Amino acid sequence: MSSLLAAPSTPSVRKPAFAVSFGSASADDWARALSSISVEAGLAPAVDAAEVVLAARTDAPSPALGDTGSVALGFGDDAPRPVLTGSVRAVHRTVHGKTRVVASNGSAALASFRVDQGYEQRKAGDIVTDLAGRAGVEVGSVDAGADLPYFVVDGRSSVWEHVARLAELSGFAAWVDGDEKLHFGPLQVGSPAQTFTYAEDVLELDAIEAPPALGSVTVVGEGAAGSKGSDAWSWNAKDASPVKATSGSGDPAVVVRMPAARSSDAAQAAADGLAAKAKLGGLTARLLVPGAPKAAVASTVEIKGAPDDKLNGSWLVRGVRHKLVKSQGYTTPLLLANGTS
Repeated sequence: MSSLLAAPSTPSVRKPAFAVSFGSASADDWARALSSISVEAGLAPAVDAAEVVLAARTDAPSPALGDTGSVALGFGDDAPRPVLTGSVRAVHRTVHGKTRVVASNGSAALASFRVDQGYEQRKAGDIVTDLAGRAGVEVGSVDAGADLPYFVVDGRSSVWEHVARLAELSGFAAWVDGDEKLHFGPLQVGSPAQTFTYAEDVLELDAIEAPPALGSVTVVGEGAAGSKGSDAWSWNAKDASPVKATSGSGDPAVVVRMPAARSSDAAQAAADGLAAKAKLGGLTARLLVPGAPKAAVASTVEIKGAPDDKLNGSWLVRGVRHKLVKSQGYTTPLLLANGTS
């Protein structure tokens, strides 16, 4: 395990900026009464949520369930960026006057929506787009994903869980961005959304390097689509090899049964995705920095100047929590996975 606490430095003073508004009350009304903001976001099937605490004031907003709005965060030298757009899901009131407002985005709509539907000869991305439309969630970037001869969505699981399963079958991830748009695609290292430098804006950094949960993974599907054509997805296969695929190498070797993988291409995509996910889990980190609204889920951040070179480089953001308290300031813990290991 590597552990790092940044050396003391003299940071420049930056004033946090925020904009919160749900329902008919203005952003100024929310700003006057606001005590704290907390926003958590992650990859499917995690549900994103914001908690806004309002002080006991007679002029504090009085939001209602279903009120739509957004939470934007930043600093005085930069316009606040939306970190969650959605609707009010719960309102907690106390006799002491404080109000706690809980809001969530389209991930909650997908997590609470259930449907029974079968899809034949469709791409995973097409299924995700259709499910999002049924739940009233707008889509952003949606890649095609695995070619699925047949896929069943049933009410025993939420649509959000089915989307996560489709992502796993395709070697993808799914998430909802700050503008409440659903994205479905591979986790890839890109240009850093933000760079954090040791002794300047790294408050805490802990990394854990561990053996991968799996070395090689073999996915075994069902049906005879791999050998008899896509229309044979429903046939019982005497030999599973046409719908079996392996990815990765080394120990431990794991065999995973995935009935939804009803073709050789779907089995290979799922095996590749599981192997890539295990590789990302080999080196993970928790980074605490001054507020970083640009560091969104599925984005890339860069760490520079750390004494231990294992801590430097590009990292993928798998989870984020923004925390702004009027009396204490604005910080962001990030959950990271090494994108270059």
